[in-house]
Amino acid sequence: MKVGIVGTNFVSDMFMEAQSVVKECEVVAVADITVEKARAFADKYGIKYAFGSHTEMMDSGVIEAAYLAVPNGLHKPMSYDFLSHHIPVLCEKPFGSNVEEVREMVGYAKEFNTYLEDAIVPLYTENFKRTKEALPKVGRLRRAIISFGKYSSRYDAYLRGENPTTFRRELSNGSIMDLGVYAIADVVALFGKPKKIYASGIKLETGVDALGTAVFTYEDFEVVVLHSKVTDTSVVSEIQGESGNIYIDLLSRFDNVWFVDRKTKTKEVISEHWDYNMSWEIQEWCDCVRDGLIQSRKVPHQLTVDIHDVITECRRQMGIVYPADEK
Repeated sequence: MKVGIVGTNFVSDMFMEAQSVVKECEVVAVADITVEKARAFADKYGIKYAFGSHTEMMDSGVIEAAYLAVPNGLHKPMSYDFLSHHIPVLCEKPFGSNVEEVREMVGYAKEFNTYLEDAIVPLYTENFKRTKEALPKVGRLRRAIISFGKYSSRYDAYLRGENPTTFRRELSNGSIMDLGVYAIADVVALFGKPKKIYASGIKLETGVDALGTAVFTYEDFEVVVLHSKVTDTSVVSEIQGESGNIYIDLLSRFDNVWFVDRKTKTKEVISEHWDYNMSWEIQEWCDCVRDGLIQSRKVPHQLTVDIHDVITECRRQMGIVYPADEK
């Protein structure tokens, strides 16, 4: 599958590393806001074609599929452009600015009968599958504490009065959309949508969230979600049951997951080390496009809608409003 990349940030570098182990994937083109930026990225990786816009790449006839690594606010319109040209899309997380956009994007895939995938890395991995299969080990589930926080490399620039994309409201950014999306996606994929949601957060002057907390209530257990872009944390995520606990040390990768029995205190490693975790979603993309599908087998569109339904409600309670919400 001949792939074109839109955007040349660090995630695009990660994509290039991961696709190198997926034999069906061949990156033949890259596009950015200037052809110079695209050419620099192309030269770095030996990519044949470089374009100064996604539309030039889309109309060139050299690609069969597109990977979108662009600001969140551009996901919906760019997905439409490619899907309407029957070019399958792998769209970076968060899939859309809000659940309404996500539903529209899913509608485009159906309307144009063209594949669209949510690039939320952990949900495609073997280790996530193993974790979900291991849930019965904890016995009766009572609580989960799901934590993902990191002091952003761009926060210092923000404090200097600059305007990095990470904290820009018009681009649908902030803590919940950057890191919280992993936590919430993992929770919804593991346990389903909660019955009740309570969410709060701390805003920056730009109107996006610096950090936040959410409590999700289920039938007989609760989940606490912690996310932050302005603090580091050493809190390991924990799924607590009456028979034992499952621990997850990095929600975006599921590289290190283990179970501890409550009575015996014995530790059982659930995960296995894999290089290039992003390759799982790329392989799924190639396989599903080959099979003529319009959605992933592992992360179907309804799961993506459910994830963003929860995120949108959390933002509503936090008072985080994007321009995309006002359309």
